[in-house]
Amino acid sequence: MRAVVSSFQRGYKSAPVFFRGKLVESQDTPERLEAFIAVVREMNIDLIEPPVIADALLKSVHDPGYLEFLTQAPRRWPDMMPGLTCLMPNIYPTRHFPARRPRHFLGQAGYYLGDTASPLTAQTWAAALGSASSAAYAANLVLAGEPVAYALCRPSGHHAHADMGQGFCFLNNAAIAATLARTRHARVAVIDIDVHHGNGTQHIFYDRDDVFFASLHSDPDMTYPFFIGHADEIGAGSGEGFNLNLPLEVGSGDPAYLAALDIAIDRIRWFDPGFLVVSLGLDAHESDLLGSLNVTSEGFVEVARRLAALRVPTVLVQEGGYTVSEVGHVLRSVLSVFAAASKQG
Repeated sequence: MRAVVSSFQRGYKSAPVFFRGKLVESQDTPERLEAFIAVVREMNIDLIEPPVIADALLKSVHDPGYLEFLTQAPRRWPDMMPGLTCLMPNIYPTRHFPARRPRHFLGQAGYYLGDTASPLTAQTWAAALGSASSAAYAANLVLAGEPVAYALCRPSGHHAHADMGQGFCFLNNAAIAATLARTRHARVAVIDIDVHHGNGTQHIFYDRDDVFFASLHSDPDMTYPFFIGHADEIGAGSGEGFNLNLPLEVGSGDPAYLAALDIAIDRIRWFDPGFLVVSLGLDAHESDLLGSLNVTSEGFVEVARRLAALRVPTVLVQEGGYTVSEVGHVLRSVLSVFAAASKQG
């Protein structure tokens, strides 16, 4: 197993975010990434600096207008709002009429940034680009014959839609890895085990039958991102039947989580993919600041065992996990399982 992280990602600090009615420091801290890196080094896993992701690959997943907004925003806001250090919208499209992209820059901020957990700073684009580059290169390692690779993605990606950032996410790293895998494999599966629904990944692949998406997550009636992630969302058009949501009651714990995982694994086996992307959220852990499913450390080991037992070439793409003192040992357990499985062939 090898791991990938871009130097563009290191040191990136989010602006404060609105959380439960208060402006607070973001839970997505630079220390999270350093904790992941420390685990990789302690395990003597090779850590690789990736090349910058190809522009064509980015545009195959994300809307060009959205990409232009992300790259141009830091150059545009100083002229309009001198002294501003970050950009957070004060208005969003309503649900009563189809949204149109405004010409005004501030309107575009509300159009392209889906919530108050996704402020832009002057460093956001470089960090997101580095994170996407890490996912793409990890996928390339597996396409080249390695059984598993780990992408240390921060910022995360699974809330990023094709044309919208949300929930600390700006580029959808898992979708980028899956799209790259599709250049070599007819069928690719993505399983998201983050405590929050992978709404951006679902949106990107919802009408496709070549990428199967499954998400285990806390009930969206009660948990971010709300509005999406319900069991009756099964795909549309040719993608009908290729989207599986397994929402779980808050506080479910290991037995319910593992039972849901078995359902997802059965569907993945039915789909018979040539490549697997795991959106590796660790925030379902019982200690997590943002978690609500109370999965134990032993539960995560069992999750890793069951996924590794699929024996499908796999990219692990880091998503959530916010209790810095705990994410290291959980990640170490997961990586140990996949590393051991890869040696068994």
